[in-house]
Amino acid sequence: MPNIRIQRAADGERDLPIFTEMARRMESVRQRAFELFAERGREEGHDLDDWITAEHEVLGWPSAELKEANGAFQVDITLPGFNAKEVEVTATSSELIVHAASVKEQHGEDEEVLWSEFGSNDVYRRFGFPRTVDADKITATLENGILKVRAPKLEVSVEPSLAAERPLASSKSKTMPAGTTMPSSRESAIDVPITG
Repeated sequence: MPNIRIQRAADGERDLPIFTEMARRMESVRQRAFELFAERGREEGHDLDDWITAEHEVLGWPSAELKEANGAFQVDITLPGFNAKEVEVTATSSELIVHAASVKEQHGEDEEVLWSEFGSNDVYRRFGFPRTVDADKITATLENGILKVRAPKLEVSVEPSLAAERPLASSKSKTMPAGTTMPSSRESAIDVPITG
């Protein structure tokens, strides 16, 4: 089970080449989605379909699954035919970008290839994490064509002195040190009066 090197970046850091390439690719997706819209006679109401089709055409689209267990997220991505050296993973505390690229040439010594579907394969996927993760502890392995990325959630620690200042005021609200109230999970933001 080969390990995959993780390239880490701070949130907001966009000077790594992968971010420039993703921006370029997303511009290509935007242009292709517009082309699909124009090819259909500029008929409105299919913009999401156009965008998804354009993403699949431009970025490739390996299947993926996000799971949560034992204090971590796990992203499984199908990458059949790729080896570990062809896979790049870039991570921040809020997102994960996977790029896999390969060039396959099938040639025998004494045979002439009449046609071939083998060739370059270049895919990109970007995933946002539902919660902040510890980018320094993210690991990735490639096994049997499945890339498995494990991203431990970032532990949020509250200093004991601050925790003591936040007692529950009632079953419906929490009192913050400054005297402001926050809605409980049962209240919506609309139910809370805005004061100021």
